[in-house]
Amino acid sequence: MPATTSTPLIQRVFWQVLFLRTLIAGAAACLATATPANGAATEPAAAGALEEIVVTATRREESISKVPISVTAFSQDMIDQRGIKDFNDVVRFTPGVSIDTSGTNAISIRGISSSGGAGTTGIYIDDTPIQMRAVGFNPDDTLPKTFDLDRVEVLRGPQGTLFGSGSEGGTVRYIMNQPSVTKESTYARAEASYTQYGQPSGEIGVAHGGPIIDDVLGFRASVWYRYDGGWMDRIDPTTLNVVDRNSNHANTIAARLAVLVQPVEALKITPSFTYQNSRKHDISSFWPAYSDVGNGLFINGTPEQMPNPDEYYLGAIKVEATSVSSIL
Repeated sequence: MPATTSTPLIQRVFWQVLFLRTLIAGAAACLATATPANGAATEPAAAGALEEIVVTATRREESISKVPISVTAFSQDMIDQRGIKDFNDVVRFTPGVSIDTSGTNAISIRGISSSGGAGTTGIYIDDTPIQMRAVGFNPDDTLPKTFDLDRVEVLRGPQGTLFGSGSEGGTVRYIMNQPSVTKESTYARAEASYTQYGQPSGEIGVAHGGPIIDDVLGFRASVWYRYDGGWMDRIDPTTLNVVDRNSNHANTIAARLAVLVQPVEALKITPSFTYQNSRKHDISSFWPAYSDVGNGLFINGTPEQMPNPDEYYLGAIKVEATSVSSIL
């Protein structure tokens, strides 16, 4: 082939190689300058900053990056940024964890679950277990809502050494914000949304804490309310008349009060009381034969209303002593 015809081919190959080298170099530079973040350990707290979460998965405070077990933790900032409202939302961001949404609220970690006897996943609010024993019927475990939390910890099992035989699969811990005897703090959250072809939803909550007597007595109080609008209509299956419009609406109210008594620096006594009432007006299931999904019409033909109220009260007292000799 004459040399004059090969020159354009050589030039095209040269420019293609140069373009590929520039592209690879640019990609490498981007990777080199990016700061990797472990989703289980850190999350951007602000522009140019990283948040390091301190957990108590081993019954002592440690940075999550140094804990020798598999832990996923969510701080309050991460919960707010991701729109997490309860454990159903936590599951979406936690690999290896699932929850039965049919009504039992049974949590499975690494595929370990049980339909009877002792539970396989421990559920704790601070250091108080709240899981129920499965005895062949729906226990309706009330999982806490994520308001005024310091963090949520998901510990993959087995965790029987620190959290008992009911934690073979793992443990979920809700760590609440604690009262302080030295500084005041306030946290508030509000939200509003609207469901097409349904009702509006929203929530509002506020928490406040601080010293009552400096360095001796402090408190933390919170109250929170959420309404989830319905979007399904229940009809009479014989007359086809709507008897309950937007029947699957739900609302939840939660409140907590904690007091910290610190007579000496090495002794902390924290009594607390938590209340939560979750009321679901009707089930969220529809009959395809009566519904028009394309036009947002969801019809439930169940003859009777099937509400799901769930309420609990939790009183606890926590005593922490760092040095017996200093107390005496």
